[in-house]
Amino acid sequence: MNLSKASEDALKAWYGPSTWHTPHDYDMGRWYDFVNQYQRDHGYAIDEADLCNHIEAALGDVNDTSREIIQKRISLAYNILDFLKRSKR
Repeated sequence: MNLSKASEDALKAWYGPSTWHTPHDYDMGRWYDFVNQYQRDHGYAIDEADLCNHIEAALGDVNDTSREIIQKRISLAYNILDFLKRSKR
């Protein structure tokens, strides 16, 4: 996956902390910041499998639980981007 520097930085800000996988407001806020930056840089389309692979490669050792959380976050991103596109934002 070829992310812009700003999007890559926002993504790293999300998965950098050891708590990235939690639903805590701080962690979810960093995920939303990434989705916001992604939309600015790349538009509304997202290759879910490619982003999943990108995140897993960046994290390194990923177990089934982590993989499920990543997939849920990416699905959330897809839904957010779809909402933004449909509402012309």
